[in-house]
Amino acid sequence: MPVRRIVIGIGISLISVCAAGANAFALETQKAREIMDAILMQNGISATETSAESSDGAVNFTYDDVRLDLSGYSSARELALEGVRVTLNDTDAANQVDIDIALPERGKMLADATSDQRDLTMRAARGSLRWDYVTGVPVDFTGAADFLIGDEPVTRKHWLMNGLLLRWMPDEARISWQAAEWTGPNREKRGSVKSTSFLLYPGENGETHLDYTHDGLWLPNLVQPRTVRIKSSSTGLPWSEARPILQKGFNDMMTGLAPRAARRQIANDLWQKAADNGAPVKIDEIYVEGRGLEALGKGEFIAQQAARYGFAGQLDIDLIGREHLQDLIGTPESPTLLGALVPFAVDGLAAGEPGKQGTTNYDVELLRDGRIVVNGITVFSGTSGS
Repeated sequence: MPVRRIVIGIGISLISVCAAGANAFALETQKAREIMDAILMQNGISATETSAESSDGAVNFTYDDVRLDLSGYSSARELALEGVRVTLNDTDAANQVDIDIALPERGKMLADATSDQRDLTMRAARGSLRWDYVTGVPVDFTGAADFLIGDEPVTRKHWLMNGLLLRWMPDEARISWQAAEWTGPNREKRGSVKSTSFLLYPGENGETHLDYTHDGLWLPNLVQPRTVRIKSSSTGLPWSEARPILQKGFNDMMTGLAPRAARRQIANDLWQKAADNGAPVKIDEIYVEGRGLEALGKGEFIAQQAARYGFAGQLDIDLIGREHLQDLIGTPESPTLLGALVPFAVDGLAAGEPGKQGTTNYDVELLRDGRIVVNGITVFSGTSGS
């Protein structure tokens, strides 16, 4: 069985990608290899091809000794996998192939420091990518895994994520997961969440929409935003301008960029584009539920280079359960220990006005100089820190 060193870069770091096209034509093994070589040479992943065979018009490759440098972490790390299976199918679209990927159940994140190493468990990690081999760009991809686990081998710190889904389509970008948790040494629970979802998509007039939600969040502190829903949109950030940013971010994750770094990169690039355009980002709905608390609001913000926190704008909020929050942080005359640490929150709570059906109304303004104004009262100056 011939062994050859090649560079592979599609979907190995991602737990990637899942839908194949229909009406495929037979693809010759050599043609498939040429396509793979051209695709994979764009990225810095090394592997050993251990088999290549044709079956029912598809070409199947198996790769061992896969190595992918991971970027975006505080120290050098490398993903190591064995037995990665890749299948290529021709399609009825000119210059496009479908690439199906099946990752092994076990893998490793290698690093110099033991605390940075991880033993990886990946159940049914799979995906598919439609690739234009003339332009060298993905047309779409979808990836999924039943669950992912990363274990630090000595202290047993770990993270777990069920039902991971990543999807890039021409009119949708989605990341979601379920029943995630993360721990400290010896599996000491540090946090968990029942479900999380990010969804970006175009509106009827070409504007960009972002929907975010999480449910069942638990953190080891007094403040528990257990459920959060945000629906936002921006006519000043057209989907035609947001889409390339999202596509680049997803592609970077596929080729080794740490997910946290990729999310930060996407957010920064979208913010920069919104700031350049100078158009508002509408908060169509924000809902937060915690311990005895509910808040529902809407608002509008503008990304600005000169703004102290990057944004300026306003948010109108109706709060249910003010007495529970007051028990937690106190009043300006008698703050609790927590309230003494965040006095502007206490002042802001006190600035509320009675609303209908037991709600408290807040008109919150974030000014360019960093001041936070609640119902006309400055509760945080932004310059003096008070």
